[in-house]
Amino acid sequence: MFDLREYKETIKAAVVREREADKYWSWSVKSVGKAKAKIGWSYLKCIGEKGLFEVEIEEVGFDPCVIGTIPDGSKKYAFVGENRWDDAKTVEEAIGLVIHAMASSARNTY
Repeated sequence: MFDLREYKETIKAAVVREREADKYWSWSVKSVGKAKAKIGWSYLKCIGEKGLFEVEIEEVGFDPCVIGTIPDGSKKYAFVGENRWDDAKTVEEAIGLVIHAMASSARNTY
């Protein structure tokens, strides 16, 4: 089992990149626990929604998979491994990919 607290700095760095890329709304890390990290987006608060973006890591077979859940329930996945069909070679890279995918989707959805 993976402990997301070990990736706290990676999560913070990915959220900072999204904050810098979003000229109108702020992104922030709300919490990083053992099983889940929660990320806030100020736009949701502005429109009266209370949802948070969540990041977690699960094992699929023998390899990790980073899963991001957007407040509307849709999910973003990044599979980690050495195969050509994997999305990332490291968990750190996959976390960055998922956070960016969630932010991009949120900007296009909301």
